[in-house]
Parts: sequence; structure tokens; C-alpha cells
Amino acid sequence: MSKKYYWLKLQDNFFDREEIKIVENMPNGKEYIIFYMKLLLKSIKTEGKLKFREIIPYTPEMLSHVTGTNIDTVINAIDLFSRLQLMEKWDDGTLFMAETKNMIGSESKWAEIKRKQRNAKKELKPPLDNVPSLSAECPTEIDIEKEIDKDIDIELDKDIDKDNIRINWKNILTAWNNLPKPIKPIRSVTKQRKDKIKARINSLKLKEADVLKAI
Repeated sequence: MSKKYYWLKLQDNFFDREEIKIVENMPNGKEYIIFYMKLLLKSIKTEGKLKFREIIPYTPEMLSHVTGTNIDTVINAIDLFSRLQLMEKWDDGTLFMAETKNMIGSESKWAEIKRKQRNAKKELKPPLDNVPSLSAECPTEIDIEKEIDKDIDIELDKDIDKDNIRINWKNILTAWNNLPKPIKPIRSVTKQRKDKIKARINSLKLKEADVLKAI
């Protein structure tokens, strides 16, 4: 069974509360305040009820023993706390700390571990505002391929009317890249290849269709 931890959440204005100031300014007020804090801690696991092993209501004598407080101080403090509504006396003899339920926190050991893991992840995770978008800073391989193909298309289209010999180099490139292996595909028709093809066309009086058939 997972172990559970409890703690007392004391607000920063605790000693500014009227009832606490009244207790503190009574004769032996400092002792009453310390005793009151001990009772709050003692009642954490039982949600405010002061019971021995969560079964037997604590008597003033028992509280004197377990808190190390003088019995007279215990009796007077219990009476004072009850009048100030800091404590309730139930019919079965149970002393109930009215403020405990508003001041306790708890978590299991497992919950503590998971909370620490979440906090650690938050510390390691960079703020979203500082993360550049993928398309802006890190172009994907597909984006790069598209840009290359776009540049090739522009270059090939320009070459159609550049020469007296009208050749659609895009068709030449497509035909070449459709050849079976082990012929390796090419990204563009280089100037050297173009000059050789043009020279062959001029010498043999060929047309583009003849070149495509030859490929």
C-alpha cells in the first residue's frame, strides 16, 4: 500500500487573526499557541478529530502526555479554544479541531513521484514561443525536392526558345529518366549534354521526336 504524506498549510496571516491574538496575549499565551499547533498536527490524519489510533478520543491527560504540555495548561487551553470556536467538544468526548480541514494537504508517495516527474518535464521543455516552426527554419526533404524541380522546370522552359533548334529539354529529361536500370536518372540536362545533342541534330538533320526515339 502506498504511503501517504500530510502537511499543515499555515497562512501568512495566521498570527494576525483575532482569536490567535487573544490566545497569544493571555497568561501563558505562548504555551497555548504551541499547544494549539501541536493539536493541529496531531489531528491531520483524522481530518480534525483528536483520537488515539483514530479510535479512542484523547482525554486532557492523554494530550498532556503526548504533547509534553502541563496538564493545567492543557485543561485551560481546551476551555479557551472551545470558547473561541477553535475547538469543538462532541458528545462522545471527541475533541475536534475546527481549522484543521482548511489547513491540511496530503498526497500519496506515488502521487509525489508523478508530481516531481511532471515538474521535471516542465523544466526541460522549452517555451513554445521559442521553438521555430518547421517550415520556417527546417525545410523538409520534400520541400527541398520541390524547389529543385521548380528550378529545373524554369531552366528547361527558357531553353525552348533560346536556340534556333527548338527542343523541349523537359521532354528529353523525362525520357532519359524513364530508361530502365542500370541507367541512372539525372536532375537536369547540362549545357555540355545540350551542346552534344544539338550538334548531332544539326549534323543529321534530326528533329526532337527523333532524339526521343533514339533515347
